[in-house]
Amino acid sequence: MSFAQVDSSHSTSIQTDTIPKYVRLAYLPTFSIRLPDSSWFSRSQVSNKKPTLLLYFSPDCGHCMLETEEMISKMNCLKNIQIVMVTSREFEDMINFFNHYKLDRFKNIKIGRDGQRTISSFYNIKFTPFSALYSKQGKLLKAYEKGIDWPELLTLLNK
Repeated sequence: MSFAQVDSSHSTSIQTDTIPKYVRLAYLPTFSIRLPDSSWFSRSQVSNKKPTLLLYFSPDCGHCMLETEEMISKMNCLKNIQIVMVTSREFEDMINFFNHYKLDRFKNIKIGRDGQRTISSFYNIKFTPFSALYSKQGKLLKAYEKGIDWPELLTLLNK
């Protein structure tokens, strides 16, 4: 085996290893988040009758605040999907965000803290907000690494 052949196969494995899990596996991962009332919400509780939007945010991120405001303004179009908002920040910070945006008024939103950082690890999140849209069957439709393209997301939901 020549050096060029070894090098070529080595670079192939590097390329595969750099592809984030969510792209390679394309399913909604197993997770467990602590909700504002201190109960737990997990992957097994995600409805298989509705698409799911997973939104990873940081409570003090300006772009996350804008994304949340935009999402709230589009709730009439989003009422038939389940939205799971996740942060790894402190529980109290998540509660303050939840209260500020009065997210309890939306029955289709679950918001919680991922203390184990399962979500950020699975998605290899570098920037917030990060979002991933899944079909009813839990298959990845689209990931948004730097904020949601709302016209595109709404088009995907209407297919």
